[in-house]
Amino acid sequence: MSVKTNFSLKEIRNEVRHLVEIHSLEREQAIYGLSQFFSPGEWNLVECELEAHGFSLMTNSIEDLLD
Repeated sequence: MSVKTNFSLKEIRNEVRHLVEIHSLEREQAIYGLSQFFSPGEWNLVECELEAHGFSLMTNSIEDLLD
């Protein structure tokens, strides 16, 4: 099994769009809701990438990420 060592913002947005399309996430949810779809190690990488781009996991919504 391979473990990702980083996630780009583009990759994260693509995954989020997919999750919204299949109704696993709602656009109004806080970005933190994404954490359930990643392993803890992967989530740390996703979290760092999002915060590096100025997103707050608790106050920004999925919609903010997709805009």
